[in-house]
Amino acid sequence: MLGLTAAQRDVQRQARELANSQFATRAAEIDRTEQYPWDNVEALTRAGFMGMTVPSTYGGAGRGYLDAVLVIEEIARVCGTTARIVVEANMGAIGAIMKYGSETQKKLAAELVVGGDKPAICITEPEAGSAATQMATRADRHGDHYLLNGKKHWITGGGVSRLHLVFARVFHDGEEQG
Repeated sequence: MLGLTAAQRDVQRQARELANSQFATRAAEIDRTEQYPWDNVEALTRAGFMGMTVPSTYGGAGRGYLDAVLVIEEIARVCGTTARIVVEANMGAIGAIMKYGSETQKKLAAELVVGGDKPAICITEPEAGSAATQMATRADRHGDHYLLNGKKHWITGGGVSRLHLVFARVFHDGEEQG
């Protein structure tokens, strides 16, 4: 058993209370109707669980991944769909952008996620599946920007996300850069 800090036990308790009081009663309905739970996202945002791993310098809580996992675990006990939203708002695309993005990208991504957006990762392609080495989508550099060309599908939450991290092969002057 992990020895949790007082702050971690507190965030775990807060997540459990929120899950039991606001998410448990509608979880089966959300699963049955497959409707995106916007009201749950609003509650997560008010609780500070959206973008909680975003550094405080970008408006997030600057919490660690263990803190996010504690929140996810408590919410998943009652509503898997809502827990998945917390996963995507704290790991994956937002983590990659905060680590590798430009300053402008970090600021924009943080603002969106802390404000309630659930970022999407766009990697799967019709011919390649999720095999990144077989990906055909290209990002061709044109001066200070890139032109994306390709097809993606099976983008989890793509229809509700405002922030999309698109995986592509990068080209500059016609030569592949990675």
